[in-house]
Amino acid sequence: MSTDPPIHPRETLATPAGEPVEIDTGMIPVIRELWRLGITTTACCQDVGEATAGVREQRGSPLGYGGDGFIAYHRGWALLKLPTPDALRLVALLADKPRFADRVRCPWRPGSWRMNVPLLPTGLDDEALLHFPGEQLPELVEELAA
Repeated sequence: MSTDPPIHPRETLATPAGEPVEIDTGMIPVIRELWRLGITTTACCQDVGEATAGVREQRGSPLGYGGDGFIAYHRGWALLKLPTPDALRLVALLADKPRFADRVRCPWRPGSWRMNVPLLPTGLDDEALLHFPGEQLPELVEELAA
């Protein structure tokens, strides 16, 4: 299985379990804060639209996702992929923070987060996808550090 080329600058960090993982540099501060709080992460991206477009350009075969509409919608949006219980914990934490309460409680408003847990034939997926405007990353780090 081929690995897609890196799109964003990234660094290798050690997870709390000591495993090396590559993290987009723009996501490192938030990932460190999540790990400090005991929240597990399984994937992240600092700009989903840009990354998808970049992979599509560099691949010799189609992605199977990531059409023009997907790319346009997700430009400037960050992604956190977390085990569902950890995602629920994070959202509950942010729902008590004035800067983030409406962003995580009120979907489809400007600045609100897009959060989903895929529905599988056997039930809910084990992991949740949290998409949010990348411009919120500094605020998110501040709130998690507080």
